[in-house]
Amino acid sequence: MVSFSLLVWNVHKENRTKPFEQMLSSLLERLNPNIVLFQEAVLGQENTALKHYLQEDGKNIELPNKTFGVLSASQFPIVEKEQITTTYKEFFVATKKSLLITTHDIDGKLITAVNLHAINFVPHNLFQKELFTLQNKLKTIDTPLIVAGDFNTWSQSRLNMLQSFAQELNLTMAQIQHKQHLKTFNDKPLDHIFYRSLVLQKALAIDTGEISDHNALYAVFGL
Repeated sequence: MVSFSLLVWNVHKENRTKPFEQMLSSLLERLNPNIVLFQEAVLGQENTALKHYLQEDGKNIELPNKTFGVLSASQFPIVEKEQITTTYKEFFVATKKSLLITTHDIDGKLITAVNLHAINFVPHNLFQKELFTLQNKLKTIDTPLIVAGDFNTWSQSRLNMLQSFAQELNLTMAQIQHKQHLKTFNDKPLDHIFYRSLVLQKALAIDTGEISDHNALYAVFGL
């Protein structure tokens, strides 16, 4: 069995700051994750700490001086990639969310990783519609699958919708150790890791201090 590891983190647009680079360098040295999934990242310039990783991104906000979105980095060859942007815009901020689907070649075996930052400031029925759209897309994928990121599941209704989404795709939710470090709202966890056709060896939340308003998640899988 081949093992590989994953780091997932909503970085709250802090990934161009020196404290973030120092924290990320420490995490990479200690954990050596093979795949890194960032949400709410500043895009367009390579993170020094990730310079030895292949990097792909999915944009959702483009301003004159900065671009934001999801960032996926891998120590393995990325053989396919696809960005999906939400149909609906978030209220108040009037922006769409993006997700990135990447396929990784791990010693000749393919796995697919979905880096997701779920739509937030919309009614629950629109949140559900976006999940249905993604669900229909992922039904066509036959490789082992990881769906991870910030799902914005701050209500029981959203959590129920996410559980239905996972059941339809035969995904298992990783049980996270050190749950006290999970980002929550209304006592509901926002960040999750789901997987299919993989063996979860461990998953934990990591206290990253005040670097972001979320903490990182780390998981090790067997393939």
